[in-house]
Amino acid sequence: MAVAAERLHRITTDVYERMAASGFLPERGVELIDGLVLEMSPKGDRHSYAVSELSAQLGDQRRGRYVVNAASLSLRLGPHDEPEPDIALARATRNYARERPRADEIALIVEVADTSLAFDLGEKSAKYAGAGIPEYWVVDLQANVFHVLRHPSGDEYADRRTALAGDTISPAEYPDVAIDVAAVLGEAS
Repeated sequence: MAVAAERLHRITTDVYERMAASGFLPERGVELIDGLVLEMSPKGDRHSYAVSELSAQLGDQRRGRYVVNAASLSLRLGPHDEPEPDIALARATRNYARERPRADEIALIVEVADTSLAFDLGEKSAKYAGAGIPEYWVVDLQANVFHVLRHPSGDEYADRRTALAGDTISPAEYPDVAIDVAAVLGEAS
């Protein structure tokens, strides 16, 4: 059922967080985009494997420079946006035990897309670029590629590349961190 935009009531991140703390949100993953509570796509086995493998590769090479968060981190990007990326790489500038990283502390965001590619490369990409996230990767499980987006400009990324199985990629801020694309995609390298 389509609902006219003027009939929607968009909530703020403060209201969203109070709803979550009070147990008013569904147990299945949700995130706040444009003030709307959106149900996240189900995460299948391949999605879970890709997140786990990429988290392990990033974690093995961190050497105290950054924090890898792949455990349901919601990231407040503005008054109406609180997406929940699959992986966030935050600079190790402070202890995040009591407060999540701010957008300006994030070096890299990763989304793994099995059924959500259009959303991840569309609305989510615009949100991350608009918040100034310097680098955004989308692991495309259907095409078996990484979409590597860098250099935010307004609500888009100026530099868009594709990494294939057999390639090794690195976060721009940590060029010595090598990620084996094939291993993350579950293919022999």
